[in-house]
Amino acid sequence: MLDVTRLHVLREVARQGSLTRAAETLSFTVSAVSQQITVLEREAGVQLLVRHARGVRLTEAGRALVRHADAIHTELRAAETSLAAIAQGVGGRLRLGSFTTANATLMPRAVSAFQRRFPDVEVELTEIDRDEAMAALTVFELDLALVYEFPVVPLVVPADVELSPLLVDPLHVALPRDHPLADRERLRLTDLSEDSWIQGVHHGSTIDVLPRAGREAGFEPRIAFRTDDQMTVRGLVAAGLGVALAPSLTLSATPSGLVIRPLSEPSLTRTVAAATPAGAHRLPSASIMVEYLRRIAAELGPPCLPAATSDALTAAGRPADLT
Repeated sequence: MLDVTRLHVLREVARQGSLTRAAETLSFTVSAVSQQITVLEREAGVQLLVRHARGVRLTEAGRALVRHADAIHTELRAAETSLAAIAQGVGGRLRLGSFTTANATLMPRAVSAFQRRFPDVEVELTEIDRDEAMAALTVFELDLALVYEFPVVPLVVPADVELSPLLVDPLHVALPRDHPLADRERLRLTDLSEDSWIQGVHHGSTIDVLPRAGREAGFEPRIAFRTDDQMTVRGLVAAGLGVALAPSLTLSATPSGLVIRPLSEPSLTRTVAAATPAGAHRLPSASIMVEYLRRIAAELGPPCLPAATSDALTAAGRPADLT
C-alpha cells in the first residue's frame, strides 16, 4: 500500500522541480525528502525521479503516480470537508423516523424549516411506529425518531436512548355529522360506550390504548374496524360506521364530513417526544432538528417543558428563528 504522506511529498517535488525547494515548502530537510522518495520508489517498485544538475524530473511512472496522487489529494480534501460538515451539523445524512399522525403536521413543518436552513443535509424519512423506532435507534438504523406515550400504555425507553419531550397531544373524538352527540361541546368516553369504534391502529403496542381506556371508564369498546390508514378511518366515520379517536396533530386535516369534539379523558392524552441515540452517538444535525421540532411543536400544542434557548443552534452561531 502506497503511503499518502510520501505521495504528498512526491506531488510537491513534481510541483517545485527540485528536492531543495520541495523541502523548504514542506519544512523538511533535503535528506528527509530524498529518503521519502526513495522509500516510495521501493514501495512502487519503479523509479519515479531522475536527478540532474538543475534539479529533478519525473519518469513516466512518476508522472502517472503524480496524477493519481492529485486525485487522492482531491478526494481527501473532499472527505475532510464532508466530515467537518457532519461534525457541525450542516452536512451528511440524517435518518428520521416518524409515526403516522406526526406526519400530518409536526414532522413536515419541522423538516421543511430545517431543510431551508440546512440544504446540504440529506434528510431520509421513514414512517415507523414508536416501538419499532426505539429498536431502530438502538442499532443505529435511525438517527432521530418521533415517538409518543399514553398513560395507559407506557413507553419503554432503552438505556442508550435519550428523549426530548415536545408537546402534550390530547385525543379528540371524530363523529359523523348526524351523530346524536355531535352538538355537544365536550364528551366523555362513557358517552360513547354503545358506539362502534374505528380504531386507527392495526398493529403495535398502542393497539391496546382504546381498549384499556374503555375498561378504565367501565366498558369494553366495540371495535368494528382496525386500520393504520387515517384516510380510511375518516371515511368510515363520515359514512356513519363508527366513531374514532383523533389526535390533535391531525385536526387541521379533518374533512368536512366529520365533527371533532374534545374528550374529557386524561388517559387519552399522549406525550410526543423526539428520541435520539444517547451521548456521543447523537449526530449534531439530529440535535439541531430536535430544536426545529420543539419550536414547531410549541405552535401546535401545549409544550411538555418551559421554552428554553436553543443551545444546539446558538452554539454553532445559528439564528434563533426558523428561517
